[in-house]
Amino acid sequence: MNHIKVLAITGIRSEYDILYPVIKILKDCEKFDVKVVVSGAHLSDFHGYTISKIEEDGFQIVEKIDSLFMTNRKTQRVKGVGILTYALSQTVERERPDFLLVVGDREESIATALVGNYMDVLTAHIGGGDPVFGNADDPIRFAVSKLSHIHFTTANEYAENLRKLGEEDFRIFFVGNPAYYNIENTQHISLEHLSKILNFNITNGRYIVFIKHPLSSEQEEAYRQIKISLEALKIFVEKYNYKVIGIYPNTDPGSYNILKAIQEISHPNIKFFKTLPREIFVNLMRGARCLVGNSSMGILEAPFYKLPVVNIGNRQRGRLNAGNVEFVDYNIENIITSITKAVFDEEYRERVKNLRNPFGDATAPYKIRDILLSIDLKDKKWYIKRKLI
Repeated sequence: MNHIKVLAITGIRSEYDILYPVIKILKDCEKFDVKVVVSGAHLSDFHGYTISKIEEDGFQIVEKIDSLFMTNRKTQRVKGVGILTYALSQTVERERPDFLLVVGDREESIATALVGNYMDVLTAHIGGGDPVFGNADDPIRFAVSKLSHIHFTTANEYAENLRKLGEEDFRIFFVGNPAYYNIENTQHISLEHLSKILNFNITNGRYIVFIKHPLSSEQEEAYRQIKISLEALKIFVEKYNYKVIGIYPNTDPGSYNILKAIQEISHPNIKFFKTLPREIFVNLMRGARCLVGNSSMGILEAPFYKLPVVNIGNRQRGRLNAGNVEFVDYNIENIITSITKAVFDEEYRERVKNLRNPFGDATAPYKIRDILLSIDLKDKKWYIKRKLI
């Protein structure tokens, strides 16, 4: 039996959480041979050496690419793309996959799409057509879409964006958000047990989660912005006797400024973690009263949790809002007002609970499997992209 060979590429935990259910379902299907290339933050001790989780999940890792430059300079990411492109081309030449599989808009995405385009390997991209305001990732995501051969979108609206770009209908598939599979299939953990694991008492459920990343177009403002955000959180937890569980930022330039501010704050009700295992994080989100910051999970995953989100600043503006996200500027009083609404306004929380989620359900990994199975690898239409006049 000839297996369909899939090579998946991953560089950071947040993106792996979207990729994982897809490659798990493919691996469980006897018709696929799944291998993984690991790079970026996965190989960084500072970021929790999350390659160990990929190994624990049982995937065959055929390459480790050290592509993360631990600097705060704008050269960091483009140099990483260069290393990824160079190394991945050799891996693809050796492994000879039928499909390359990648998520989103980070360095791994554009490098994979470049390699697939130049080497005539079908590139399947999860998450195309999704705009991100004011971030270098936005044009990168659309460049990945123009280079990729197969599009798995998380929303119908994003599929329509790809059609406007000139992508052919037969390449575009609305499947929904694969990360919902993780949420639905993660075993429940009590708040008492979570409190012991985290060494932080959240048994009464009076806590919020905070995740704040830098925005490339506002890198110089990162320190001031995080200081304002943390000061608002500090005032809120003191007033209402709440707890805050924070997660370290991603590796983008400006992250060091955010880490500096995090290390300067000391409050018994606020605790930060470099990273958390998926089963812990999912259960943390299940019990949280709201999510604060500017993480994409506020847009993409929080609607599945029926969780209110306070998005501080411009990151995530322009993306599809299911109705659970309220945007607020860098003003301490405004941030506190928005958090108070998200946590205590029962009418608003009820609306969020009953929202229509445009990002699908937990079946996305199965849809992706079936679509890949249906593609005729000998049909040249998949390899030749339509030219626009």
